[in-house]
Amino acid sequence: MTAYSKAEKLRAKRGRPSLPAVAREANGRKSRRKTTVALRLVETEKEVKSVAVANRMKMGLSAKVAGTQEAGSVLGRLHLLNPDEITRAQFEAGMRMAGDYARYYALTGIPFPSVKAMDIARVRGLGNADRPDAARVATNRVMKIEMALGLVDLAGKPVTSVTKKVCVLDEGEGMQMPHMIGYLKRGLLALVEHYEICA
Repeated sequence: MTAYSKAEKLRAKRGRPSLPAVAREANGRKSRRKTTVALRLVETEKEVKSVAVANRMKMGLSAKVAGTQEAGSVLGRLHLLNPDEITRAQFEAGMRMAGDYARYYALTGIPFPSVKAMDIARVRGLGNADRPDAARVATNRVMKIEMALGLVDLAGKPVTSVTKKVCVLDEGEGMQMPHMIGYLKRGLLALVEHYEICA
């Protein structure tokens, strides 16, 4: 019902806002039937996705592209916005680097360096005492990545720091500047060679 008079408008504003319409039990609690709970979870997931897609669209992505998995990371958005600058092979190399670092942090018990790019519940990792061989393998992988980036780096290590910032920490500050994209591309090309990804 639409409120027309001033009194009706005031009456409509009073009181607590109505809760969203959901199936309820006789006592007022939300229904615990499996079908109802599953439906609620699907609706919540849709709402979360719609918010994420809307935020990605503010960054210049179309609605179709904003819903893709690549749009969920800084490196993926750089690839989607400039596929000539950051190629598919470079994107895959950067994501493999991120996976190797995440495995390294989890297995050694070292807290992930960025709160926004980590699972808060797993700060302590899996523990080095339980799986020392796996931790050693992960550490060796990270050392080889560091060496590959170090071979193409310049004085002050800008290539390594920018590549880690974008791929591992998922931070995009300053990535609109051409020299930062240049450092990132240089690091990603070294990673493509390191992982032997076909371009």
